Amino acid sequence: MYFNEAVGNGNVHNSAETYDRTFKAFEKRTFKYYGKEINAFYDALERYSFNGKTALIWGLAGCNCEALAVWNKASKVYVVDYNKPICDYPSIEVLTHSELNTRELKTDFAISYSSFEHDGLGRYGDPIDPNGDIKAMQTARNALNENGILFFGVPLGKDALYWNAHRIYGKIRLPLLLKGWRCIDVFNVYSESPFDEANKVGSHRQSLMILRKIKEEYPSDAELKEIIDKQSDRSAHNHRVLSEINQFVLDHKKERG
Repeated sequence: MYFNEAVGNGNVHNSAETYDRTFKAFEKRTFKYYGKEINAFYDALERYSFNGKTALIWGLAGCNCEALAVWNKASKVYVVDYNKPICDYPSIEVLTHSELNTRELKTDFAISYSSFEHDGLGRYGDPIDPNGDIKAMQTARNALNENGILFFGVPLGKDALYWNAHRIYGKIRLPLLLKGWRCIDVFNVYSESPFDEANKVGSHRQSLMILRKIKEEYPSDAELKEIIDKQSDRSAHNHRVLSEINQFVLDHKKERG
């Protein structure tokens, strides 16, 4: 199966009326685009507020993540996509990747949800590149201020490539994506872990990971172990996935020597 979902400029057009309806749906908790996974965003925004901050949204297939940032009172929101959408809202600026490359843009927050797993597969008009997802993560890192935060979601499970739909990330490839980041929190709306050994290859769940930009390649072993072991005030299923992700990074570091 091969997907070609490249679209021309203006194919996605979010009007002012669309934003008004979307903000009301957020307030009433009736927003449907992400199904129950939207609840992970509601919980995360209570702990990590965009209020008065700048944000960069990677990829846009409708009215969703950029609207969340505006609704949470971000001062300025940038949207970057290979297929430039139209967003009729005063605080939103839309850029292509080539336009972004000409700007020295740094923001406080970023969101990539259901986006980077596609990079380099050509599905959305992006150039073919086996490491397009890893490069996208580094581009996102470079566009953040020091200690900036990325709200991040990709399919999690046993490592797999479903050409050319998406990638699924597990203990092998997920640590490669997380180079230069510390996974500090996870908001998981599912009771089970996406990494359960009983899960079939191809099955996946999408948790919302909260990543903080760091100067080092990876957190220290001590920092990783503290995140793995410390329950804090997180729910049991959130803590389990957070621990598993950081354990993957720790194992990756040990295997590299």
